[in-house]
Amino acid sequence: MDILTVARRAGVSSATVSRVLNTPEKVRESTAKRVRKAIEELNYVPNIGGRILRSGRSNLYGIIVSDIRNPFFPDLIEHFESLATQHGINVTFTNTGYSEDRMLARVRQLIERGVDGLAVLTSEISAHALKSIHRSGIPAVLLNQPTLSKNFPTIAVDYVSGFRDAVEHLAMLGHKRIGFVAGPPTLSSAVRRREAFLAAISSFQLPFRDEWMFHGDHQISGGQFVAERLFSMREAPTGIICSNDLTAIGLLQAIRKLGGHVPQQISLIGFDDLYLAEIVQPALTTIHLSRQEIATRAFLALQSAQSSVVTPRVSTILPRLVVRASTGPPPHLASGSPGNARAALKTGKV
Repeated sequence: MDILTVARRAGVSSATVSRVLNTPEKVRESTAKRVRKAIEELNYVPNIGGRILRSGRSNLYGIIVSDIRNPFFPDLIEHFESLATQHGINVTFTNTGYSEDRMLARVRQLIERGVDGLAVLTSEISAHALKSIHRSGIPAVLLNQPTLSKNFPTIAVDYVSGFRDAVEHLAMLGHKRIGFVAGPPTLSSAVRRREAFLAAISSFQLPFRDEWMFHGDHQISGGQFVAERLFSMREAPTGIICSNDLTAIGLLQAIRKLGGHVPQQISLIGFDDLYLAEIVQPALTTIHLSRQEIATRAFLALQSAQSSVVTPRVSTILPRLVVRASTGPPPHLASGSPGNARAALKTGKV
């Protein structure tokens, strides 16, 4: 089975079949529909290897993400793939599981597949993987790796502005004891979020104790562990900001299981603005990080690398605070008396 057979069945030229496969936006819909029907009837599968030999391009982009179980990344992939489809480009994706060894293996696999570009949208990066990409000559774009922007275009997130808005929101509500649930210290993005939170606390001249810094794993289970510690503290934070939404959702669930109330006794803020943030009860106040914007900028960076268009080496995204129902005044303001957070958490009184 070859492209000529498909062309004869559809009553078009082989060039038209090729355009339907590679740049469908350049073909009239009625013609493209006829070609697609012929492809389906003949069960035709394009020979990618042959296409690469003829044109030097595979019309295939590869995406590498950290954790496919985290709703953040499937959403990111969907936006990227939707944009690529509009341009007649196929997408393949893979998952590192936060492992540098897997990162290197996935990079090599995608290079062997002959991808035209790589979007490395992970929290971790391997020096060996970067060397492989550089040697291959394949255009690549990175996420949150500004120190590598001399060699690769990168999409940076302005975490400082996002956490400043979150801290300001809690401070305006009257919170003076604000805690933070950090992510794994092995992840550069988690480290940057922690540093941005501390910078925000400092900029508002709020007190901060080491015991108000909790350590999570960016999973729901990490948030559940933090709740148990909160209930045992003599002077617990009245507001908690989490390094990501999954942590905040786990903390929210655990507080409720232990008999606490959000936001009457403790206010919670997440980061990412996953779809889950809107459906939990109470709906989660969170810092929105646009997956659509990340996907768009990554795709455009790969497109410009294959053309003469000049784009900035670092493209910065500004997160924004989305206020929902999980934040409110601290217990002593809500009740009109000083009280203490520990007693409020244990008794359920506000």
